[in-house]
Amino acid sequence: MAETRRQPPRHRPPAQPFEQERQGNGLTSLLVETRSVMPAAGATGLPLMLVVAAMCFLASLALGAALSVSGKAREWSSEISGSLTVELRASRDMMAEDQIDAVMAVLAATPGIISATPLRREETAALLEPWLGQGLVTGDLPLPSLIDIRIDNENPPDLSQLAIDIAAATPGASLDTHRQWRGELVRAARSATWLAFGILAVVAGTTIAIVVFATRAGLSSNRDVVEVLHLIGAQDRFIASEVQRHFLHLGFRGGLIGTAAGAITFFLLGLAGGSGDMFLVAASGLPLEYYPVLLAVPFAAAFVTLMTARLTVLSSLERML
Repeated sequence: MAETRRQPPRHRPPAQPFEQERQGNGLTSLLVETRSVMPAAGATGLPLMLVVAAMCFLASLALGAALSVSGKAREWSSEISGSLTVELRASRDMMAEDQIDAVMAVLAATPGIISATPLRREETAALLEPWLGQGLVTGDLPLPSLIDIRIDNENPPDLSQLAIDIAAATPGASLDTHRQWRGELVRAARSATWLAFGILAVVAGTTIAIVVFATRAGLSSNRDVVEVLHLIGAQDRFIASEVQRHFLHLGFRGGLIGTAAGAITFFLLGLAGGSGDMFLVAASGLPLEYYPVLLAVPFAAAFVTLMTARLTVLSSLERML
């Protein structure tokens, strides 16, 4: 009978304790998920990550819109506050050229005015085309003469006295300080900004509700696993840490997907708006300096999903006992 050789015993790694050290840190630990008590399938897996990505896409659009509108409003308000316009309506007493000469003489003698430029008829017609339509401003349409004025914001002229002097210099002349336009612009920008932040709040609330539902569904479907962990000595905080770690990775990866989609949308919007007459006011998408701000969305999504999952797990485990 042949001698039976006994195989040497295979080395088995020692059982890992519950509080094992996780490998990796920083961004790598957020992107690479280790094994967890919570399975990565069902309500807490890919479907939930796609929902979080959709919520982060909407959040990035709302945040980018708020930043873009606020920036444009500040830019336009600064431009408007530094400019004035003199409107010269046709008069029977003076020719249009004489009206312009009279107003230019007043402006030249007024301190605080940097420049004054009479606009040609073609330039005035171009200002009306977005409102009346291209090609509809014909030669027989009576147009007022306009003078564009740039003032020194640090040492501005006395606008009230300037308006009186211009009206006295020639009939049919009036000074437009753009105060009404600036006020309406600021109010519209403020309303749009608050609307965007309201959308952010709704998106955050919806995400919290979805994570709460998914966490409870995951615990309910894995009730046996939770009970076994309790029997072998696992504390509620350990189970909560396992679940919240799963949602941390899920929220961050979903946030990255949604934020990337939002950034691409702004980029394409800038190309479409800047290349033609797609909008009444040419859309420039999102300025480059605001793109880094969008990176806050995936980190915020990871934090929201983590804290929501932890609080939901601890609350649910108290009721399961």
